[in-house]
Amino acid sequence: MAIEAQLLRRLAFYPVLACFLGALLFVSCGRQSSAPASQPTATTNSAPPPPPKVVAGPGPNEKVCFECRGKGTVPCLVPGCTDGEVDCPGPCLKLSKGTWIHMTVAGHGSNELWQKFPNKKGQAGYQAWNQDHVGEVIVYTNGVAVNIGKCKVCGGTGKVTCSVCNGTGRQICPVCNGTKFVPLAWTPTNNPWFNSQPDLIRLKDGRVLLGRVAVAIGEERTIITRDKKTLHVKVSDILPKTDTNSPAAKTSSSK
Repeated sequence: MAIEAQLLRRLAFYPVLACFLGALLFVSCGRQSSAPASQPTATTNSAPPPPPKVVAGPGPNEKVCFECRGKGTVPCLVPGCTDGEVDCPGPCLKLSKGTWIHMTVAGHGSNELWQKFPNKKGQAGYQAWNQDHVGEVIVYTNGVAVNIGKCKVCGGTGKVTCSVCNGTGRQICPVCNGTKFVPLAWTPTNNPWFNSQPDLIRLKDGRVLLGRVAVAIGEERTIITRDKKTLHVKVSDILPKTDTNSPAAKTSSSK
């Protein structure tokens, strides 16, 4: 009886052991490894840079623009524009306005420039300011010139940004409109832009000027050009305005 009881206890133990081992195996299979799995490094192939833009050459019956030399822009053509700035349109002192002279003034150098403002209403004397006051506003109060301070338009600099070139000092070429090329038939003195200038003067001898007739005495005419040169001609030497605009193509030929 003792042997049979011992045998029964052993037989009962094996199922329990089997269940325990099965449970361990299930837990091991469901557990994820804590060791990081090696992951392939993702690489992104960036697009290759675009090829440099190639500027096409002149098309049929075209040539490089003679005004901008193929750049598409020219120095700003606004009178007085320097480095993208022009004289202030406000009422302040400007070296380009009024009469500036050298004066002997105690405590000031002989190379300084001065502008006089005579007293009004029969009062003798004058007030004067030198170039250090450019950008300041002078007004008359009770017949005497008074400096009221910096101009509100330019802030006392005497200059403002040019509205044509936006301060760059350069503008789109007016001859080719920035295309860099013009028709073969165009010349510096015969193209739509040049022919449209209101102060264009053509002479019988073939000379072409941009300027105005400043003096007319009898048959004599004195022309002052844009670059301040003086030319004396006879009225018969000047072609009529209707003859000044020689034929020229209106637009560049298509490429």
